[in-house]
This record gives sequence, C-alpha cells and structure tokens, in this order.
Amino acid sequence: MENLHFPLLTNTTYLNTAYVGLMSTELANFRAEHEAFYLSQGGDHYKMNAYDKLTEVHQNFASFFGLAAERCFGVSSFSSGIRDSLSFLPDNMKVLQIEEDYPSLSNAFKERNFFCSTIPMQPQLEDAIERQLEKGETDILALSIIQYTTGLLIDFDFLKRMKLLYPNLIIVGDGTQFLGAHEFEFDNSPFDLVVASGYKWLLAGFGNGIVMISSSFLNRAQLSSTAMRERFFQGHFNIMGMASLNFAIDSLQKLNFPSLIQKKTDLGLKAKIRLTEEGYIPKWVSERSEHSTIFSLRGGEELHKRLEKENIRTVLRGSGLRVSFHWYNTDQDLDHLISTLQKFRS
Repeated sequence: MENLHFPLLTNTTYLNTAYVGLMSTELANFRAEHEAFYLSQGGDHYKMNAYDKLTEVHQNFASFFGLAAERCFGVSSFSSGIRDSLSFLPDNMKVLQIEEDYPSLSNAFKERNFFCSTIPMQPQLEDAIERQLEKGETDILALSIIQYTTGLLIDFDFLKRMKLLYPNLIIVGDGTQFLGAHEFEFDNSPFDLVVASGYKWLLAGFGNGIVMISSSFLNRAQLSSTAMRERFFQGHFNIMGMASLNFAIDSLQKLNFPSLIQKKTDLGLKAKIRLTEEGYIPKWVSERSEHSTIFSLRGGEELHKRLEKENIRTVLRGSGLRVSFHWYNTDQDLDHLISTLQKFRS
C-alpha cells in the first residue's frame, strides 16, 4: 500500500479529526466488499468467517499496541468498553477525575457505586493530581490521555512516578484522542486500563473500539483473561466495526506508522508556534512540553462560521474553537488556517 486516499481533502481543509477522523477510499472499498460477502454468502457464513478470524484480529491489535493478546479486546465503542471494564471492579472505590473531562468517561464512573471527586482542568494538571494523591484517598485515577477540549497531553513519566509511589493505584485512560495520534506500547505505559474508540485518530470508521488491560488489573478483578473475554463477547459483536479497525491498523503499519506520527508532530509544533504568535492560543500551551496536535482557539460562533465559508472544518468545544492536525494534514492547511484567522481579525 503506497498511501491512503481521502477525497474530501481535495477541496477541504479538514482540521476536525478530534471530532471524527476521515474515511479513506481504501477503507470504504473494504467495507463494501464485506457487505457484498454478507449479501452473497448469507449472514451465517459471514458470521462464522468473522469468528474464525477473531483470534488473528486480536493478535494484530495486541502486536500494534504492545501487549499480550489475551489482555486485548475489541469492542463496539468506548462507552460499552469502559462500562464492561468497570463492572469487574468492586463497589465503593474512590475515584479521582478531571472536571470537564470527556462525559462518556466521567459518567461511566458516576453510574457505579464509586465515590467520585474531581479537580479542575488546569495548565499544571500533573501538580494538581499529585497534591490530591498525597492525601491517600484515591483508589483510581481516571482521565483522558489527551484532554478533548484543550489538547493537553498527560505526562507519562509523571504517571509512572505516581505508580511507583502508589503501587495500588489503578490508572484508567481514555485513549480515544491518543491512539492513532501517538505511538503506544501499553505494557510499557503506566496504565492499568485503556479504552478507546477507533473512529477518530485511528481512522477506522464508526462501530469499533479497543480495551487494553494490565495483568495487575486482572488480579484486582479476580478474573482470568478467558472469563473476561467471555464477558466482553456475550451475544454477537460488530463484525464490520471490528474488521474496519483491523484494516485501519494494518494500513497504518504498512504506511510506516512512526513516520506518519513524526510528520503529524512536526506540523503540530509549527501550528503551536504560529497560533501562539497570532494570539489565538494561551501562553501555557506553548510552555508545556507535553501537548497534542489539538488546540483550542480563542473564538466563537462567528469565527467558526467564517472558517466554514473558507472550507476549513473545525468544531466549537468548551469555551473555544477546536482545531486538530493529523498526519494527512499539510503545511498548506496550516497556512490556510493562519491566513483566514488574520483576515478575520483585521
């Protein structure tokens, strides 16, 4: 595979991957072939064929994300994955969360018999988390690896240090804004549980996600990986969604995923510098060493409409206008955004 093709990019500056990732022509064709098999061979053969490949698919997921296949589970969405995962934990655990974190993450904990407390989202988030953990009142730290409104990327070295200080702490991460945007080896990370949907940065379309669980999480849940897998795969699963995620991961590997991420990172650094110079993002973003390629711009509905007129796709999130750069974006996309912002301000 030489490349993936995204028809929308021929006439649109798409800076909205943090909302929904683009679908490639190649994935669309793959999904059409899947449906054609269902149509011509019947649902029974379609389902049996999918179940025969399930072990291979999970091995592919596990290899890409750096963990054992028996601790990696394909799911239909983040929401279903996080709720199933939390069902393995006992009640009355004390959970620390971030205010204004992604609702699907926050609500999944609030629905359980957990004691939930929050700290405000802030530029020095790690310092605030550490002060709270020092009180000795936290069993679970639950947060998005990348904050969906601000783009703040949590410092992995900080989390690893917290795990050393508090070895019984369970760290849960929402990886939806992270996976596909950064290289990741789960077993070398500080997380006990990572759950993510695949329709954003992994470019896998709707109806799929992934759950990754550490050995220590399994021990705390007092379940074998086999029993856990049976819980995740009660009934039937989204065959098309799972196959699409597998196709997307295969595509990223064939395209040399590390080089794609380096391209995205380089563009994100340029964007951070230029958006700071233009005064559209706060100073703390440029001062943090850990940040993503998601930025919240100063601006509201009027700016959003102006960008739409220029065929620049963004979304209003929180108190600002969110833009996000993926590896299919270019320097020309950034130039288009900056020139439009300059015209709007003048």
